[in-house]
Amino acid sequence: MQNENWKESLRNLAADELRNIRSFVDELIQESEAKATIPATAAAAEIAPVIVYPPDTPQKSGERRTEKRFDMKISGTCAILDRSLNDYSNEEIPITIKDVSQHGIRFIINRSLLPSNHLIIKFSLSPAGVSGNLYRKPQKKISVEVRRVLKRSTSSGEEYDIGALSIDEDSMEKLQEEVNGIEVIKKRCKMKKDLKIMVLYTKETQCRAIENILSKQGYIIFAVNQKHNAMSILRKNKCDLLVTEFESAKINEYELLKDVKTEFADLGIILEIDSVDTWIDLLSFRLDEYLIKGFNERELTIVVEVVFKKILYKNMFRQYIENEKRSNQNLLIVSLRDTVRKQLYEITDQKGLDTIFVINTEHAWNVLNMNKIDFMLLDTEITGEEGLDFITKVKKYFPRLSTTILSENIRERSSYLMGGVDNFIVKPNDMQKLKQYWDSAITQRYFCQ
Repeated sequence: MQNENWKESLRNLAADELRNIRSFVDELIQESEAKATIPATAAAAEIAPVIVYPPDTPQKSGERRTEKRFDMKISGTCAILDRSLNDYSNEEIPITIKDVSQHGIRFIINRSLLPSNHLIIKFSLSPAGVSGNLYRKPQKKISVEVRRVLKRSTSSGEEYDIGALSIDEDSMEKLQEEVNGIEVIKKRCKMKKDLKIMVLYTKETQCRAIENILSKQGYIIFAVNQKHNAMSILRKNKCDLLVTEFESAKINEYELLKDVKTEFADLGIILEIDSVDTWIDLLSFRLDEYLIKGFNERELTIVVEVVFKKILYKNMFRQYIENEKRSNQNLLIVSLRDTVRKQLYEITDQKGLDTIFVINTEHAWNVLNMNKIDFMLLDTEITGEEGLDFITKVKKYFPRLSTTILSENIRERSSYLMGGVDNFIVKPNDMQKLKQYWDSAITQRYFCQ
């Protein structure tokens, strides 16, 4: 009973005194728990001095804002993924970490970074004042993707406030594999000798003309005039691409396109058409590219090479593309056309996509430098002759950004495709048909395929 005397002493104290005692007891409990974890922490540190902590499960942005965070001001370093070397640079850039959570980090750096840059960040947390299993091991190594960049001027010069999302090691390995894979695709496209093309035209002269152009490029060509001959050859030879015309495709309610898509799902298709309106009417067939009747040798060569790159990329990174489709995507729309802006707003709002609308390339460049953008639509109505220079600059600094051009001039197409544009759409006669294209493009991610 002697051990219970302290309870009687407490009964005689005032409420304020009891509150002070309760606070003191809470502190004693925390200190006791911290001491109990020191041996386990020390043992783990000897085995693995650097701890990697990716997010356990994906979180929605709304949930992420309310998770436990720690405001701080500690020093660390970051290394940037050098895509040309497919490895991280040896240089460790000093940073000041302002905020850290399980799913991301915010830090200050005196060097400009770009959204979509991938980094390895290292820093050490002080064990004092930090609770929770995630933070008991003080040394940290995080793989992150830059999502937001804010530039500001200070008395000591310019600095950049960076917001980055934590990504796991598997995702980082896939990104490095993608860099290697793109190099493989470029080399294979240059070789061409193992790439097979089926040419199907009803008129012999057209068929032979296209065969001669592509044969000079080094491709293996199978040229036929009838659908049943084409299907027979396709079954015996694994072709990569079909080049055909609308006249052949429309027979028996597009029997050719239906049969090819059913039996040869991975076969790329380029269709010669009279107008872009025809192309939009055929969106449900998910054709890879089109040629406007009267095309020249240069345009044919460029379109074929662009489609081959898309096909090879899609086959090599099929799972990666599917994962990208399921993840949140950010769209940047650069256009002055009210119809385009209204159509895209309605579609993206309905699908819950994050979309930014701007009216000039200067504003667009600022958005690209401050936000992680996945797809960009550029309307050449506001760029004029400077549009190609802008696209070349964008592709240089944001190689993974998917781009679509909307233009009134089909003659610009070859130059833009050569500049690295993923898709080129000529303004149709009926602007309402564009909405059909946007809906299909966003749903099926045509912007990136």
